[in-house]
Amino acid sequence: MQKSAILLLSSFIAVPAFAGNGGSFLGSNATTGNVANNHSIFVGATNPAHIGLAIREQENVRFNFLPALSVYTEVGAVDNFVDDLDELIDILDDPSTTDDSVDEVLDRFNGLLVTMGEEGYLTTKVGLSAPLFPFYFRSRPLDMVFSAELSFNGSVGMRVLDDTLRFDDQNNKFSTNTSAYVKSGLETKLAFGGSRAFYNLLDGMDVYAGAKLNIIQMELSKQVIALQQMNGESIEDVVEDAYDENLKSSTNMSLDLGVSLVAESFRLGATLSDINEPSFDYGAVGVNCSDYEESSISRSNCDTATYFVQEAGEIVSQETYTRHALLTLDGMYRLGSSLFLTGELETASYDDVIGRENQWYSVALAYESGRYLVPSVRVGYRENLAGSKLSLASLGFTFAGVLTLDLNYGLESTDVDGDSVPRAAGISLSVQEKF
Repeated sequence: MQKSAILLLSSFIAVPAFAGNGGSFLGSNATTGNVANNHSIFVGATNPAHIGLAIREQENVRFNFLPALSVYTEVGAVDNFVDDLDELIDILDDPSTTDDSVDEVLDRFNGLLVTMGEEGYLTTKVGLSAPLFPFYFRSRPLDMVFSAELSFNGSVGMRVLDDTLRFDDQNNKFSTNTSAYVKSGLETKLAFGGSRAFYNLLDGMDVYAGAKLNIIQMELSKQVIALQQMNGESIEDVVEDAYDENLKSSTNMSLDLGVSLVAESFRLGATLSDINEPSFDYGAVGVNCSDYEESSISRSNCDTATYFVQEAGEIVSQETYTRHALLTLDGMYRLGSSLFLTGELETASYDDVIGRENQWYSVALAYESGRYLVPSVRVGYRENLAGSKLSLASLGFTFAGVLTLDLNYGLESTDVDGDSVPRAAGISLSVQEKF
């Protein structure tokens, strides 16, 4: 059986990820969050009220030069997850690969599989904006700023569906229904928005309001891959071969509304996103298994999926992903002419497209140099209040006013191949038109 199954899955995940759904941040937002910060080209990424802040009064157009890319990866809190799962796959394929007795193998893995089922997962999210997007245009007759966005997001997640490991004395083989459960969401989003100052609350303090219409094309797929039925094939090959078999594509629209209180020294914003709560269906698993050839891997995986649906009750066959309405609060406070404090909070927990629970908040300190030869610098902290409860430190730079590089480093760790590594990490890169 091929080694490093989870690492191979990781390489599969990284290849097709330029489409899909993911909560990845683009550009400098990977450190500051999606806040009322007009130094970021992605100022209107969440709150459409901020679209009106994307262009200076004397300018008419602003856009991103090249595609912006972000990548984020997260793993579960299971030490030596890769090594242990690799060893189990080898033992299922050939029991002679271990020197341990049958009882020792059963005792070890039946305890370990429960932990893997509870904590073992791998998630990768990738975001990509199309060249020239987002694009901002100021209409002076309407006294508004309009925006157009074209972006692609990809999310792929794998977790372990655990089952009892057994030994067949007659065939001298170990067996288990333990499987890798892979879910993916591939999203293409075209969005049109607009914003303007609608009300002067006090002298030098304006209320901005905005709206954004999102046209979302979503491809959703999930697969159950039985470890003992791989027949020497690697996980990523099995995933690719079966990907189209239960892929379901659909298109829907969503509406975002936002407001922002804008003053010289601070900005406070609120966004209600996905007000109409659009839904998208996953491809089904564990149905019509007789349509596959009796001895094929697809048939074995389908039968295993039926087991986890009907007997174990760990997954559902038919599944719908709904983007629930979410209230997000954001703010920025000017500490000096070039120093800014930012923060963002999602006020409720929600499941992302691959079923991971999220509720993020972030705080950051940003220095904007305003000079080509001196880079702008930002540092930040982000934490998930739900689900994984992971936290990340962030560090970002803007070079020559146009090139942004932001890094996220997880503060919790796990052991991989005997080395301590962060459970989460991310990177974001963009080249934008200078503000």
